[in-house]
Amino acid sequence: MDTTREMLWLRRVRDLSHLLAREQEVRKLLPLILDAAIELSAAERGFLVRVRGRRPGGGFKFKIEVARGFDRASLSGSTGDVSRTVVRRVVESGERGLVTTRETDSDVLTVSSVADKRVLAIVCVPMRLRGETHGVLYLDHRFNEQAFSEEDLALLGTFADQAALAMETAELISTSTSEREQLGQSLRQIEQLKADLDTGDVVEEELARPRVRFGGLIGGSPAMCRLYEHIERAARTWDPVLILGESGTGKELVAKEIHDRGSFPGEPFLSENCAAVTETLLESELFGHRKSSFTGATSDRAGLFTMAGQGTLLLDEVGDMSAGMQGKLLRVLQEGTVRPVGGDRPLEVSARILAATHRDLRAMVDEHTFREDLYYRLDVLRITVPALRNRPEDIPILFDHFAEQSGGKRLRLTAKARDLLVAYTWPGNVRELENEARRLAALDPPRVKASLLSPEIQEGRGVARASGTFAGRTLGEVEREMVETAMRECKGNKSRAARQLGIPRTTLYHLLERYDLA
Repeated sequence: MDTTREMLWLRRVRDLSHLLAREQEVRKLLPLILDAAIELSAAERGFLVRVRGRRPGGGFKFKIEVARGFDRASLSGSTGDVSRTVVRRVVESGERGLVTTRETDSDVLTVSSVADKRVLAIVCVPMRLRGETHGVLYLDHRFNEQAFSEEDLALLGTFADQAALAMETAELISTSTSEREQLGQSLRQIEQLKADLDTGDVVEEELARPRVRFGGLIGGSPAMCRLYEHIERAARTWDPVLILGESGTGKELVAKEIHDRGSFPGEPFLSENCAAVTETLLESELFGHRKSSFTGATSDRAGLFTMAGQGTLLLDEVGDMSAGMQGKLLRVLQEGTVRPVGGDRPLEVSARILAATHRDLRAMVDEHTFREDLYYRLDVLRITVPALRNRPEDIPILFDHFAEQSGGKRLRLTAKARDLLVAYTWPGNVRELENEARRLAALDPPRVKASLLSPEIQEGRGVARASGTFAGRTLGEVEREMVETAMRECKGNKSRAARQLGIPRTTLYHLLERYDLA
């Protein structure tokens, strides 16, 4: 495949993957998937076939969920247009798919169900999730026998796997609200915080604040609930994930959660900071080296790609990687092999790759400081970790957690001190809050007054106050705006607004009544 077409493929696969991730209704999602597959492959027709279990006597049950033409029109009476032989071969073989231009697959054109329809070309790829095939994308052309090529197969297969993940996610959302309620503690956390509020410099009541945990992550704000959903979605696939967020937000913790909830949690989780070492040392760390390949190489050493096995390798601050290393990393992602420094043969690798950065990679691509082809290879799935200033309701909970970790007990905050903590913009994010909590825990005061806080917190210094979003506002005002925004974006649909906020409808009704928004 020429470079221009490959770039187009990568860009469209990335864009379509993001589109599928946003659609949560199964009936709308399936035509989107098939239309996208037809667009990517330039097929004349397409069929989305679901696997519905095994037959008692052997074989699989199939069902055509959607059939579409190139003009995105639905096809009627299309059951006989799909060759069961082709579908069965793809499902049972466990391989990456079938394309009739391959000599090993050319025999399918002689199958009666194919020949009778005068089909000249077929490409069929499995929709796989966690090693199982949940369906296939079946695409054909009746007028162009060279419509599909071997090079199309890998990228179309990547898209099919993304589609399988999107389908499962949409089905989980539509059939279960319990997980969303568990994650959606956002506004209830605000209510709890409000119950703790007092005026003046009075010590807050000794009430244990509920802590919503998601593995090593803490917080029940709407932003964190959305993050948890994205982590769960990413953990169910094996494609690269690009983790974006400011320094100190916990990108490595997010990567660890993806690993722990993935298919091989017992395999290694390894991380390398691409900004912390020189290009030569980074190449050796990632790919390994052979004895005597450079000064100081006294023995063979395996690289992190190899040491990770079937586990996860996090490339932290990938935006700081040199141009030369970007090219070498791209080759690894394309070929699935690494060549140790001084080595004479490549080694196959199978680790899952996660990349994290605080930089704007899209802008770097436009400035020609980051390779566009590498960007699209890494940005298959994207997760953005929220800044601490964008989830102020989590600040007291995190403060308690860090203080107890350091001093073994909860620090008693005055209401004024608590208000200053919540109002501060935390330019250093969670890392800065942790340092503040540990410093105060070391002082071990009978109560934490406002005067004990760091000067920048007392004075409200920091970044631009989250563009004014929470500056000088109470938690009640933030809560009201969240509800108003959700109702406006959902055009008054209370069920959709409650889902967007991650709370039960009964809680939303209560909040609408409280703020006279009904």
